[in-house]
Amino acid sequence: MSSSENISALKFGIITDIHFSTTSEPAAAITTAADLQGWLKNCKNSNVDFLFQLGDLIKGSDEHNREELLQASSILKEFPGTIHHVIGNHCLAMPRKKLLNALGLPAPYYAFTVKGFRFIVLDGMDVSIHNEPETEEDRQTLAYFLARPAKHDYCGAVGLRQKVWLKKELDTAEQAGEKVIVICHFPLLPETTDPKHGLLWNHQEIVDILASSTAVKACLSGHYHYGSYALKDEIHFVVLPAFVNRLEHPSFTCGTMELESDRMVIHNQNNQIMYDLALH
Repeated sequence: MSSSENISALKFGIITDIHFSTTSEPAAAITTAADLQGWLKNCKNSNVDFLFQLGDLIKGSDEHNREELLQASSILKEFPGTIHHVIGNHCLAMPRKKLLNALGLPAPYYAFTVKGFRFIVLDGMDVSIHNEPETEEDRQTLAYFLARPAKHDYCGAVGLRQKVWLKKELDTAEQAGEKVIVICHFPLLPETTDPKHGLLWNHQEIVDILASSTAVKACLSGHYHYGSYALKDEIHFVVLPAFVNRLEHPSFTCGTMELESDRMVIHNQNNQIMYDLALH
């Protein structure tokens, strides 16, 4: 069965870099909660299939990270459907296992298929200061980037075992005639971020893997708070603006995404079209 025969319309809510903080001014915390609840209400009224939270759900302060996660999670749980979470660097102020349990994630990277689309969620902090390297290659990768401060120790890389898994997922998608949307907290292209925010350490290697598959159509990321877009190797690389900076870029704070066999449309919180992209 071809992908065009297998794909029907799909719609989901999307948000990134909430950076929920319990140490902000009380009025600011109340406004943050209200804005989040407004997004959830809009998503519910729009009959979305699920929600995507692209990482950095919490600010990750040393003393308040547990409270931040508890409060942010309690707000998101007001949504009656499924929420798919992505691990961000700020989230790992909490121990990884406790974070995964709190978010209901059986694994830090995973994949699922809905209506002919395979979503592949990467763990960009797989090789990082927050995780013990699993292989010798991962140890060497970590040592290499930690020796280069300009690469930022709040970023990370996709490890060896995850790369093997990624290639298998892409092969499975091609065989099934599915179209792939890749999700990673970190941007994968230098042109979609800036030196301050940084990007996935081994971004070029991962982009090469994605470009080797005809199934990959788009990659969604956060982390770079001002958002960006680039087209490379016929893959749309969309970096969404951060919810935490919503007053600085009110044109997009959160929104929804619609996927059809030949198009990907992103709407902002006011249901205005931000991107209308063809899927080849």
